[in-house]
Amino acid sequence: MVTKIVFVGKPEMGKTTIKKVVFEGVDPNKLALFPLEATVGLSRSVYEFMDSKISLLDTPGQSLPVLLKDEERQINYFENASVITYIFDFPSWIENSQSVIDDIVSIYNIKKKLKINAKIILFFHKVDLLIDKKIGTRLDIIKRHVNKQLNLPEELPLYFTSLHPNLIYTIYNALSDIFSNFSEDSSNLKQIITKLIKGLSKTICFVSNQEDYLIIQVPTKDFDTSTLYHLYERIALSTKLSEETVSKSKYVTAGSKILVMEFENIENYHKNFKNIFVFSETLETEGLVKLLNDIKEELNQYYN
Repeated sequence: MVTKIVFVGKPEMGKTTIKKVVFEGVDPNKLALFPLEATVGLSRSVYEFMDSKISLLDTPGQSLPVLLKDEERQINYFENASVITYIFDFPSWIENSQSVIDDIVSIYNIKKKLKINAKIILFFHKVDLLIDKKIGTRLDIIKRHVNKQLNLPEELPLYFTSLHPNLIYTIYNALSDIFSNFSEDSSNLKQIITKLIKGLSKTICFVSNQEDYLIIQVPTKDFDTSTLYHLYERIALSTKLSEETVSKSKYVTAGSKILVMEFENIENYHKNFKNIFVFSETLETEGLVKLLNDIKEELNQYYN
């Protein structure tokens, strides 16, 4: 089964760059030096994610005003889509937030009018431009502001993303969170972790694949999401250090909070998995090790 995903947004929002980096393995640092030319015409590509096939439609930003008015084009782009992803960035939001809101509301109304059974996802991109030690708190405020301005009958999922080396996990987490709904392997692992951390407090688990990209993120309900961007940076650093060096640094400073970290390699359970990272405000090393052992035991029962 092929899952259809549509990328839409204004020009120069980073839609094609996200596609190139995530699905085609292009180095984001090279694209920063040599930016891609604007997409002209509709681009269709098919990629593999875990055990799923993704058909990705990258729409040209210049044609967005036409798309929002042309019903024939709307049907062509959105029909049979599972996800419509609207991408906007920090500069465009600061410059003209109302224009962004108008686009999103238009897409929402188009979906309802044409009875398209697709989920609308929002990417607030280039958050690395928001230089602030309290970035998590500021993004929470922005999220509330976006939802208040949209004033829709339902709250649309909003992900803050970046291709900056220290925050690149944000984009992989956003996409994997979406695609995991269509991947049996990812969904099964997510269910296992969710079940095991259900009774815990202020704890989060991440799982990476063989390319060191995060494919799963499962927090407890009371986890402080304002610490996420510090944790993404810590995981990014961990992939560059030796296992011995990482093992020596168990504590992570995330803004005003200090979390305990543990990780384990789980690639022997499934070829699509590599490392599992756990962070907690409430558990010490012993508790996190027990959680990891419980997860490994469940994986062993499921896959072996």
